[in-house]
Amino acid sequence: MFEDIAPTKKIGFLKPLGVIDNAAYEFYRLAPRGVMAVMIPIGLGEFSAKDVARVFAPLDQYLDELKGRGCDIVIQSGTPLPILIGMEAHDRMMKHMTARTGLPATSTVNAVVNAARDLGVKKIVQVNKWTDAMNATLADFYARAGIHTVGVSTKSIAPKAFTKLGTAEHMTLAYELGRQAFLEFPACDGLYMGGGAWIAEPVAKRLEEEFGRPVICNTAAMVREACKTVGAWEARKGFSRVMAVG
Repeated sequence: MFEDIAPTKKIGFLKPLGVIDNAAYEFYRLAPRGVMAVMIPIGLGEFSAKDVARVFAPLDQYLDELKGRGCDIVIQSGTPLPILIGMEAHDRMMKHMTARTGLPATSTVNAVVNAARDLGVKKIVQVNKWTDAMNATLADFYARAGIHTVGVSTKSIAPKAFTKLGTAEHMTLAYELGRQAFLEFPACDGLYMGGGAWIAEPVAKRLEEEFGRPVICNTAAMVREACKTVGAWEARKGFSRVMAVG
């Protein structure tokens, strides 16, 4: 009776922050009709490997809950977590998530790297609110996909402080950092705007219109990656290039 309303695909997310607001709002702006997000907040409090270990201690419980809700794919959401623990630990986690659930597993960092590759980006600049050490590790993830990081535009802000910013304030910060990055590193052929806690996709679209180069943000990349994996992808015009390119 309600086949036209019921979700056709479910994407399971392990979200880094304790409260989910902007990520859910942006997901449903971008996802195709019939695709549902199933989100578990894990409550990262600070940018440290110790805190990552704390929030992932109940990983198997989280995965069992997502599988129990009928998810078609599971995603470790949030770039800071893998870049705090490194590529080897990240890769082990991806294998474990698949083994535990029997489902495809991916991560934000995989999604953004794959989106950059699909859009033909070879020289990327990073825009985010993370530390220099975190950005150095992120550059390693890009490097193994043949993408060279040519610069960073950042304003380091702890998760608890960032969540206190208003929507207009964090979107303005994203735009200012992105514009600064394009002006400071003109050799780049693409930009990654890290951070899923801000509403980034409209900012990405604005910067693409201004500078004529692709801007990749977390939620758009994850929607693209997950929907392609589960057979629900459809390119959508009127959004940033990650969403508009097939």
